[in-house]
Amino acid sequence: MPIRFRYFADRDLLIHIGEGAVSIEEIETLRAERNARGVPRSVSNTLTDMRHSHFDFDLTELRDNESGRPESHYAGTRHAELVADPRDTAVMLMWKKWLPESVEVEVFASPDRAYDWLGVKQEEGDLD
Repeated sequence: MPIRFRYFADRDLLIHIGEGAVSIEEIETLRAERNARGVPRSVSNTLTDMRHSHFDFDLTELRDNESGRPESHYAGTRHAELVADPRDTAVMLMWKKWLPESVEVEVFASPDRAYDWLGVKQEEGDLD
């Protein structure tokens, strides 16, 4: 799977790490897998590292998939998104327009800035 995840209850932090091409279907599979593994829906902070991956869908597919979803479909209320590609930055900025108002999203190029924004301590090996 192009996106793997780890949950750290002590820091109330869910980390996603992407590799390669990521489709809408794979994002849905990730959601189902998190639920199956018992990751709480009330996670406060999510950090997604997509610097070594890219989105394999267009904005229409993303809008059709995300628009109107309730907050309970999202892993947390604060999402720090790490991206390297300008296109992926644009995708993340559009994505945040289709989210419930209670879900905050910020896009970063640096892990340090993302952790600072979340207010969570970065630990060695988090993004390995």
